[in-house]
Amino acid sequence: MTQNKRRFLPAIAVILVIPFLALLIWNISLQRELKKYKPQIEAYLPEDIYVAVGSTIELYNNQVAWTGIREGYSFNWDCPVGENLEDRFSIVGKEEQLGEYPLILTIYDYNVNEIMTLKSTLHVVDQVLEEEYSIMNMGDSLSNGREWYRTIFYLSDGQITFTGTRGWTKYSHEGRSGFSAEDYLGPKEYFSEGVSEGIHPFYDPVQEMFDWNYYKLYTGKNPDVIQIFLGTNGLADDPEGTVDALAQMVKNIRRHDREIPIYLVNTIYWADQEKIGTMVRQDGTAFLQGEFKNRSDKRIMNLMKAMDKRFGNMEGVTLIPLALMHNSRDNFQEGDALHPGDAGDQQFADVMYSVYCGTLEP
Repeated sequence: MTQNKRRFLPAIAVILVIPFLALLIWNISLQRELKKYKPQIEAYLPEDIYVAVGSTIELYNNQVAWTGIREGYSFNWDCPVGENLEDRFSIVGKEEQLGEYPLILTIYDYNVNEIMTLKSTLHVVDQVLEEEYSIMNMGDSLSNGREWYRTIFYLSDGQITFTGTRGWTKYSHEGRSGFSAEDYLGPKEYFSEGVSEGIHPFYDPVQEMFDWNYYKLYTGKNPDVIQIFLGTNGLADDPEGTVDALAQMVKNIRRHDREIPIYLVNTIYWADQEKIGTMVRQDGTAFLQGEFKNRSDKRIMNLMKAMDKRFGNMEGVTLIPLALMHNSRDNFQEGDALHPGDAGDQQFADVMYSVYCGTLEP
């Protein structure tokens, strides 16, 4: 009898384990299914934020964080200086506040449960630069003859000028409407108002590649600083195409200029859905056909985080977190979801100039 019991014990154990395993598998499947419906939230805040004396910097809650249900979260900014407002953190740089301050953002759910905490260092810096600098900005329509070049020139009292093959003397540039980061790696021809300007000057036809040294020799331009402002064109769920293209540019620049400062600007969030849906081409067809605000916001967030991961700790490369600091709700031109008006250009200038003042070393 004892031997018969021993013989049946394994079978009994199997019978008991099978329901347990089935329950475990069902629970795992259920958790995966529920995760699809659980509100997700992602956030990005760089380690350093700069504001120059006299400039205004604002960090917008809905741009620092992405979530499918925006109304379900509360944001609390904690800093010895600046203002913790309903939809943003805001600070005007003041001379008596020069220095560094801890800046902490805590995000809560609708039950005031703490979801996440992000920390940064806020640098209030002098608005006066010790030297003159020429900056070459390459980009797309957001840097194609925009007013922010002129504004930065005047903010710096003429100490910062811009150089390039396009635009005006002190505000010249390398901005090309419609260009993506990948376009600058190949022999892309550029048309301005229907007239060809030829292949962009960064492409070396002999080496068949982007080459910084070729650009300098071909154009005669030799700037003190390089700024790359790309990402709107080619925006996708997976940001690696843009990030890899930027990395190739940075690597090539470093091969020829080991010390030159390089700034990478986080491209801005699009306007609201009304402007996205009503933006049209000259022939009346939809400019952003099939696009919607929440997806484009998620793509911008993905791109920011991917750029920070790739370049955040790279020596001599500084990220400018413009996407967090431009008012995407109010500052776009009428009927345009991609290009800011005058108030937007002012924000561009304040953000960029503040970073220059805090990071450019004589």
